[in-house]
Amino acid sequence: MEHADMVQDLPLGVQIFAELRQANLIYVDKTALIYNLVKAKKGFYFLSRPRRFGKSLLLSTFESLFRFGLRDFKGLAIEKLWYEDKTYPVINLDLSKCTNFNTLEEFIILYNGIVENAFADAGLSIPEPKFTDEPLSLRLDRLFRQLAPSQHPVLLIDEYDAPLNYCLDKPDLLKAVTKLLSLFYITVKSYAGKLRFFFMTGICKYRE
Repeated sequence: MEHADMVQDLPLGVQIFAELRQANLIYVDKTALIYNLVKAKKGFYFLSRPRRFGKSLLLSTFESLFRFGLRDFKGLAIEKLWYEDKTYPVINLDLSKCTNFNTLEEFIILYNGIVENAFADAGLSIPEPKFTDEPLSLRLDRLFRQLAPSQHPVLLIDEYDAPLNYCLDKPDLLKAVTKLLSLFYITVKSYAGKLRFFFMTGICKYRE
């Protein structure tokens, strides 16, 4: 009976690292490999893998580490490797939520809301538009320029290609959405020095 009580359950359907650890579910310790990715002060990474290969759980693991330090990593390999006491604002942008639009206008409203909420959850407020229909990329540009030297947010993007996959059957809409998303990534790239870490996942390769 004592042995049965020690058996851990499989984390079926659990994609949030903190929940997995708090529930004492089975976790294959990959944190030494994760440490090799995050130990550098700056990093940009793109991971392309099939669905259901743990991409979202990996992003959640990054988020827990940068936002809460070692809180959820007791007994794991990284506990003896991680040396940073500082925590960071974590912008966790899940673009799988941006897949319910039929026009460019609907996409802009949905996408802007998702991005604004993700930044707000990280404690970063995107400036209000200076003029009607000011692109989100320009507002983000102002935000990054206003960041204090001590602020180095972490940017995590899950399923960057989800909005594009959603409108594959509408070439004109696909082209317009691709252009707007490209402006976002151009802005992010131009402020690489402001980010502590950037990791993005997807299952398809696109180019404008």
